[in-house]
Amino acid sequence: MKKMIFIIGGLALLFNVLLGLLLSHYDYFNMGVNCGIIALNTALLFCVYAFNLRNAFRISFSFLFVLLSIIEIVLGCVMPPKLQDNGCMIACIVLIFFEIILLIVTYFLSNRTK
Repeated sequence: MKKMIFIIGGLALLFNVLLGLLLSHYDYFNMGVNCGIIALNTALLFCVYAFNLRNAFRISFSFLFVLLSIIEIVLGCVMPPKLQDNGCMIACIVLIFFEIILLIVTYFLSNRTK
């Protein structure tokens, strides 16, 4: 499963870069943001399967993180190409930190109850 996560993440990165190069309305800023989002979420999904979590957490986090990744990518596509006063960028950062905190808390709770 770990290899498949990296393969799918790599293909998603390649697809994103190709879309960024081929589409004129897809700015390089948005392409870079979405590449970062894909890379971070691929790493988080890898951590879900690398950490010693219970199976129910692995399954539910896989679906939750993929759903949040899709939301983040859509936000990355529609955000204005600037860093300051960018609500979509703030929403993406908040969602990524939510995923990280959820994973860390679950990791410690899962290992504490064993």
